[in-house]
Amino acid sequence: FITMIRSRRYLAAIPVCRPKTFNSSHRNQIIFQNSSKQSLSRECLKEYKYGKKILVNHCRYFSILNSNIARRPKIPLVSTIFHKRGAAVNVFNQNKSIPLSLLERHFSTNEKGCGLFTLNFHNPADFLSSSQEAINTCNSLRSTLATTLSQTLTPSLASETLYLLDGISNSVCGVIDAAELCRSVHNDPSWRESAAHAFHILSEYIADLNGDVTLHATLLRITSDANVMHCLTEEERRMAILLQAEYERNGIHLPDEEREHVKRLNGHVVRLESMFIENLTKVSGEYVNVSKQQVEDVIPGHVIKQYVPQQNTSTETITISSDTQITSTLLKYSPSASLRQEVYMHANTACSENIEVLDALIKRRHELATAMNFPSYAHRFTSDKMANTPNNVMTFLDDVSQRSWNPYVAETNLLQRVRQAVEQTYNTDPIQPWDMKYYSTIAKQNLFAGGEGDSSDTDGYFTVEQCVKGMQLLVERLFGISMTEEPFQPGEGWVHSSTYNHIDDHHKTNNTNDSTSTMIRKFNFWNENDEHNMGIMYLDLYPRQGKYTHAAHFTVRGGCAIRDSTYFQKPNPNSNRQNGLEYQSPIVALVCNLSSPSTENSILSHSEVETLFHEFGHALHSLLSRTAFQHLSGTRAAMDFIETPSHLMEQYAWHPEFLKIIGIHYSTGDTLPTPAIDRLLNTRNAFRATEIRNQILLANFDQVIFGIPDLSSGKSTSDIYAELHVKHSIPFAEGTHFYSRFGHLVTYGAGYYSYLYASIFSADLWKKTFGGGSHAFSRDAGMKVWKKMLVHGGAKDPNLMLEAVLGRKPEVQPFFSSIE
Repeated sequence: FITMIRSRRYLAAIPVCRPKTFNSSHRNQIIFQNSSKQSLSRECLKEYKYGKKILVNHCRYFSILNSNIARRPKIPLVSTIFHKRGAAVNVFNQNKSIPLSLLERHFSTNEKGCGLFTLNFHNPADFLSSSQEAINTCNSLRSTLATTLSQTLTPSLASETLYLLDGISNSVCGVIDAAELCRSVHNDPSWRESAAHAFHILSEYIADLNGDVTLHATLLRITSDANVMHCLTEEERRMAILLQAEYERNGIHLPDEEREHVKRLNGHVVRLESMFIENLTKVSGEYVNVSKQQVEDVIPGHVIKQYVPQQNTSTETITISSDTQITSTLLKYSPSASLRQEVYMHANTACSENIEVLDALIKRRHELATAMNFPSYAHRFTSDKMANTPNNVMTFLDDVSQRSWNPYVAETNLLQRVRQAVEQTYNTDPIQPWDMKYYSTIAKQNLFAGGEGDSSDTDGYFTVEQCVKGMQLLVERLFGISMTEEPFQPGEGWVHSSTYNHIDDHHKTNNTNDSTSTMIRKFNFWNENDEHNMGIMYLDLYPRQGKYTHAAHFTVRGGCAIRDSTYFQKPNPNSNRQNGLEYQSPIVALVCNLSSPSTENSILSHSEVETLFHEFGHALHSLLSRTAFQHLSGTRAAMDFIETPSHLMEQYAWHPEFLKIIGIHYSTGDTLPTPAIDRLLNTRNAFRATEIRNQILLANFDQVIFGIPDLSSGKSTSDIYAELHVKHSIPFAEGTHFYSRFGHLVTYGAGYYSYLYASIFSADLWKKTFGGGSHAFSRDAGMKVWKKMLVHGGAKDPNLMLEAVLGRKPEVQPFFSSIE
């Protein structure tokens, strides 16, 4: 369960020059930035590897304050109960008080107003004091819940118990969710530091909550009483069952000695997960010197300098990093095979220290799973997911593999012909992995896009402003909801105008009430039928120093019914009454790193448009859910389901009529021409089977390494990775280990199949409910998706929700009909 979802894409929005000439490459020289932190990582790794006791100060290094902590990708680290973000950090000492030095430190303060994110955070220290207040509130609720065990259980007491438990969840998440966003986006380091420390404090406290046997006991007596369960609502029953299952997945039901063993194993797992992700943040610091001329044939030198510091004095070479934006652009557009090979090998051998970390993580996760009587970690992960078992996952992956085989062979043969045409030779050797993107890009430009290039005839037609208008149109037509832009109140924003060199005039005009909000935007969602506030969505779309570097949806506050104000923090002004109850409306933020606005218009590539609407789908899931419990709101649902709404919204980025709506040229005002749309649509499924095969390979790798280990084989993770390439007929370069920088092995450990799973659900919904696009703006279709799926968040079985919308069980064929 996660409330902030990372996009499956990395944006490649670097300006590209047209290839000019082939130049000989220079032998690469890899430069590593060594530091005491790196040494500490290796020291800790030895301790993990040999099972020695971990020093507290070493543990704290990987999870607490770091001036660059906001740059670290958000990765759920361990299943938690009261904070469904999976990011709780188990440490040795619980319930630590907040350091007085942090509370007394001088911080920058927001102008007095509504507070950051409309919440009660007026200066950085408020995160720390709010953390302590949340802990005090939770402890009071824990005491109240303890007294209920001596009372006769009735349906009303059972219901009240569940709301008290959700009150604990709401109190903690009300601070830790806001802290997660703040530490990831705020442009003031003092705010980021304070939010990061609050996040750590509450993560420790969550670990304490997850081990509270009294809270588990209050749930156990509810779920074990059939008469009481029968009298509860469907959502209350699901809340009770899920909470109990989540507790027991952490071993709370085990005898004391075994429970302590599980707790120690959890600690090992969390620290290894933190180490893996910490190492990923250093990847961009691994540099290589390559031919300057060959690089600048594709990417202007001044652009490279914005990404990578140039300490290289040679006039012949230029320093690049393994940053995805740089490497992807060079692999797609560089005509130099030798440069492509250098870049590919550098990118896919980076972060080699994570090989050992992953091996240790595999071992510890397996020990954790078997300690709780699961055959493997994959069994533990899937036990509460839609797939239910690893066998079902593998059956699904095998089915997708078989269905994609023929299209994949056809795509591979096409690439061979393209290479022969480009090289003007009859070369039948297998295509090397570093050549795949280059030749597929040429094919897309010349064969699928009618020779017009992959983006030249859509340049300038997609802007942030038109995409926002598209979002407003969709929510109005589909759901009868108005999405209204509003100015920031004093103290609400988190970005100062001085952060940017160029400021969009529109943003200047609309954010005059708060000078800190020039490049961020705020939208309120209103239900047109009853004029209720549905929630707030923030947009933070452009890169800046210290900001989270990928695309993501953050839940700042989950929605829920407020039953009794004595159990919760005072309602925010954004709260409202619905169905006779006061409702805490959700607050979300879409964070991207789109092309920076160098003019008054923010011009986007089509891939950025697709990413933006993907994240918008997550936002709608959060904003449109109306659950009684905060713990079940919005995207807090089964991991192999939560990508479904986001994939569904991606469909609009490929819908011809919608492209006409959002495709308005920024300078001429012309509508995107139909021939250009046709060429764009022709590229959609170009080499889609190849992409699917790569996803299958990674999902298989994920299942194998976290499945039941084959101790007799003696195979390393690198051996398994190489063999799967052979099995799926995917080109492989000896010595590469992309998996060492594949963060989903931590985020989605044993669950990477979820992306393909959700793609199939969304394709079926699009075809059956929206007529494959013929009913793309149908209010009936939109309301069916809202009222039978989105409104429930995680409060209903995803299988039942999909069947309710589709009128049958989901089918696989719609997903493959476009590529077969």
